Amino acid sequence: MASCLRCPHHATSLLTYDHAGACAFLDDARGDEPTYQGLRLCEHHAGRFSPPLGWSLVDRRTVTPALFATRDG
Repeated sequence: MASCLRCPHHATSLLTYDHAGACAFLDDARGDEPTYQGLRLCEHHAGRFSPPLGWSLVDRRTVTPALFATRDG
């Protein structure tokens, strides 16, 4: 599995842009994508990403990060 662009953690997401449509996309990373296909991000950095002002973000990842931590028991 490839590393995140911003840190040494494993990349779980691939960030791509549609400049003409002013839209950014987050997809699940397969791990073998060439660097020119998008920016590889770990779960932490993908969750913190915000698109440029005036752009939309479409999160197409299959696993949605939890919003709140839960306690077992």
